Amino acid sequence: MNKQEEIKSETENKNNTKNSNIKFANYLGKFKLKIFLVLFLTLLDTIIVIASPKIISNIVDHGIATNNRNQIMQNGLYLLLLSLFSIIFSIITTYVAAQIGYGITALIQKDLFKKLLNFSFKNLDKFSTPTILTRITNDSDSIGNAIVFTVRMGLQAPVMFVFAIFMSYQISSDLSKIFLIIIPILIIIIMVLFRITSPIFKESQERIDGINGVIQENIRGIRTVKTYTREEHEITKFMIDNKLLRNVKLKVVYIMTILEPIIGVLINAALIGVLYFGGNLVFSDKLSNGQLIAFISYTSQIFTGLFLMAGILMTVFPSIISFGRIKELLNTHSEITEKENAIDNIPYGSKLDLQLKNVSYTYSNSKNSTLENISLKVPFGSSLGIVGMTGSRKNNSCLTYNKTL
Repeated sequence: MNKQEEIKSETENKNNTKNSNIKFANYLGKFKLKIFLVLFLTLLDTIIVIASPKIISNIVDHGIATNNRNQIMQNGLYLLLLSLFSIIFSIITTYVAAQIGYGITALIQKDLFKKLLNFSFKNLDKFSTPTILTRITNDSDSIGNAIVFTVRMGLQAPVMFVFAIFMSYQISSDLSKIFLIIIPILIIIIMVLFRITSPIFKESQERIDGINGVIQENIRGIRTVKTYTREEHEITKFMIDNKLLRNVKLKVVYIMTILEPIIGVLINAALIGVLYFGGNLVFSDKLSNGQLIAFISYTSQIFTGLFLMAGILMTVFPSIISFGRIKELLNTHSEITEKENAIDNIPYGSKLDLQLKNVSYTYSNSKNSTLENISLKVPFGSSLGIVGMTGSRKNNSCLTYNKTL
């Protein structure tokens, strides 16, 4: 008996050690080369985007202003080539990022399904079927979408934001002071938005669990529903959960409806300030027309980079919640334990008897055994019938030789 307990404890420790190492980095590590390729091409694409306003500035100041066609043609050719490279890089990074994101999604779903097949009834009681379905489908898909977006924009957004500020400061330090007012306000608004919407994403996943539960219940009991003409009752029950999910989704829409105009006003105010003060600098010959055009382009890049980073946060946070739910499932220790030197495969056609010796059955939340010391033998080719009144624990006697307990 002590030897069996020792073997069981050792098996559980091995399983727990293996499960505790399940991390998101384990999945990313399988796509190292592709991730490096995406980051490298994204960096090149970002450099092209940042360099483009400078080339346009040269066309205006050294080509159009001086009527120098060679400068116009030369810089125009540079701009065209850079644009072609940018398109090629964008196509490649989008395709490879999709391979990474949905490849990881497939691996997660595979691990979840394998884990699910090894669960005991006790494990399945802990996680309801609706929440398991949501984690395998909706949560996994949320992670894939977040990876596709983040792998591409996770590097481009901050690089564009920082270098656009640097380039605009190089053009005019006076005009750049406008950003000292607008950018902190926008960051505060984005952080407030993030803080308000964060709990909503978690609530949304829980509401999806509820809807899946109602759907599963009705699919399983469709005959009963039709027999007792309970269609209207079930539709009403479904609509209650459906409206709860709708209301959660609408919360985000209401918040965005309020904040989007405010953000738009701030951006337009910044552009008006750039045009007004920049125009004065042009008239006073402190700034050229080409430099003002480049500064406006960098202003747009600053706001684009800022909102891309905000988009990354809004995309990544729900996926973090989703991966937490998935990790909880993957890290759950299966109650199924195998004896040392157990037979893995029984040859097809083997004529074996089924025999139980002193088997007891106890529910996890009960101190007393429901059945004790059950012994029986069913010869090969024979059938066993268990007869008894309701509540006589016929099902329990069947469960005692079920491997999934």
